[in-house]
Amino acid sequence: MSSGTPIGSPPMDRRLLARAGVTVRLEPLVIGVMAAAYGLLFGVLLLARTPPFAGQDEAFHWQRVLQIADGHLLAETLGPNAWGGPIDRAGYLQMLYHIDRIQKHGPVDPVEAQALSDHLAAQPRSLEVVAFPSSASFAPLAYVPQAAGVAAARAAGLGPLGQMQAGRAGNFAVYALMVVAILRALPGAQVAVLALALSPVALQSACSLSADPLNLTLPVLMLALVWRLRDRGAPIGWVTGTGLVALSAALGLLKLTMAPFAGAVLYLPAAVAGGSWRSRLGLGGLCLAVALGAAVLWNAAYPFVPGPYWGTGADPAAQVARLRADPLDGLRVLAATVRDWAVMWWRDGYGRYGGHPPPWHGYAPDRWVLPAFWVLLALSLCDGPRRRDPGFAAGCLIPAPGYALLLLVAFWVGYTPVGSATVDGVQGRYFLPMHALVLLGLAAAAGAWRPAAPRRGLRFALFAAALALGGAVLMEVLGVWRSLSPVEGCCAG
Repeated sequence: MSSGTPIGSPPMDRRLLARAGVTVRLEPLVIGVMAAAYGLLFGVLLLARTPPFAGQDEAFHWQRVLQIADGHLLAETLGPNAWGGPIDRAGYLQMLYHIDRIQKHGPVDPVEAQALSDHLAAQPRSLEVVAFPSSASFAPLAYVPQAAGVAAARAAGLGPLGQMQAGRAGNFAVYALMVVAILRALPGAQVAVLALALSPVALQSACSLSADPLNLTLPVLMLALVWRLRDRGAPIGWVTGTGLVALSAALGLLKLTMAPFAGAVLYLPAAVAGGSWRSRLGLGGLCLAVALGAAVLWNAAYPFVPGPYWGTGADPAAQVARLRADPLDGLRVLAATVRDWAVMWWRDGYGRYGGHPPPWHGYAPDRWVLPAFWVLLALSLCDGPRRRDPGFAAGCLIPAPGYALLLLVAFWVGYTPVGSATVDGVQGRYFLPMHALVLLGLAAAAGAWRPAAPRRGLRFALFAAALALGGAVLMEVLGVWRSLSPVEGCCAG
């Protein structure tokens, strides 16, 4: 009796397995191509169409970038709670021109801006001493990509606008390399982390002069490496251990809230971190001590307090005294802040554009912004590693609220006026590292659940949905930028 299978053909189960194997191999390839095309398309569009100095705090970042591009890594003390120093006068005047136009709530004439850039480039180079403590107090690490781009553009003879665009391009290029490094290190959650890295505000920051890109990617790289080492299970050598210590030092030279991420090294099992619990605690403790030590030393040298600088009426000493006197009142303030602002923080961290008064600042419609929250969470649950890792999941999910608490306390003490019912000054983009913790933790807890085919199909659909929602937001943003600063003739040099 014939089975219906042609002579010489492989059995049906082998053909199905082969076909399934092709599907498994094609899915990451298609996702990679989609992500690369999306990132390149919107990256180039944002670099080309975002008006000069229109990004969040970009004018302040620009001044620090100019300083570092001249080789001055350390800011000078110019007075109480004030740091800065000599920076390129042409770049400074170009920035003042744009900020003046933006604060008048109108569009910027790109032809006029380019003419100013050309004029300034033709003048003998000079320096001007400027105070810019909000960015001068930051360590130089997060500004190295931008400063390298500015220095290269200056060497090529470009004017202030060309230098600014080169600084943005340098930031975007390093961000892309960091995302690739993270994806290569992760044993799971690659697609979820990729979706977060391509989210609108993260991508806008990467295409600006902001210090945020390295403040997001370096902590996530530490988590990815620790997870990879846990998954591999082999003892690490001195080279790997030294690399973890060096990465911890880098975390200490970012924003103060990034230093605790070095504690992830404590998640390494004893068998991986030297063979005993003492070696494990020794390595983890060393990494955490290096990160916290670097952070404390830098912030002791540059103890910038944002409240007095921005005139918010903050009094850190009085706020700390109030917290000691009535800790429960402090908890009520934090709870009220979360209750009143949680949804707005997501809107601000996903759908926002610009950092100036309207029309230079606004939000994309909620119909694209709010669903993205649930899409990312669901995506992480479909993107687990081959083996579930409950220990790493707990190590990400439990500290996530702690990160938010640390952030809120920092702004409560340093920025919020005494007696305020809620914490002031917290922006949604500050929570991006916390979002990464949640996505990694959920993926590690979920693992590669079965049946595999529906899981992979759902993962692909959710990733496509994340790109569609993010793309809709970015198209809205690009439309606003085009109306405020037409690209023709702008930013050539």
